[in-house]
Amino acid sequence: MKLKQIKEVMKKYGEAWETQDTKLLLECFVKKGVYQENPLSKPYKGHKEIKKFWNREVVKNTKKIKFKLGKCYVSKDNKTGFAEWESVNYHKWKKNRNKWIKNHMVGIMILKMKGNKITYLNEYWNTK
Repeated sequence: MKLKQIKEVMKKYGEAWETQDTKLLLECFVKKGVYQENPLSKPYKGHKEIKKFWNREVVKNTKKIKFKLGKCYVSKDNKTGFAEWESVNYHKWKKNRNKWIKNHMVGIMILKMKGNKITYLNEYWNTK
């Protein structure tokens, strides 16, 4: 894995998030890719599960998304990538799906890749 690959796929991921483009998001992942939204949540496996999650949480319950990619890193063995990110958006959280709440989110993504596509993504994030 090279730093350039991480930056390119994360820019595409950010564009997919800002435009709420599920098709573009799925282009970031291999067919059987795994998306772990946070370490304590159930992983979404494969395009079908990732698409269902993305359409529910991003397309339906998020708006006015601004994504900023921060620093990216590659592990010493070149097998794992790390990407810092930040986002400001409005979201309807599960506790209150009737109200749009402005969020400032910061996080890091841990990635495994095959070529230019993600095989495994685990997000660690916090919101305020």
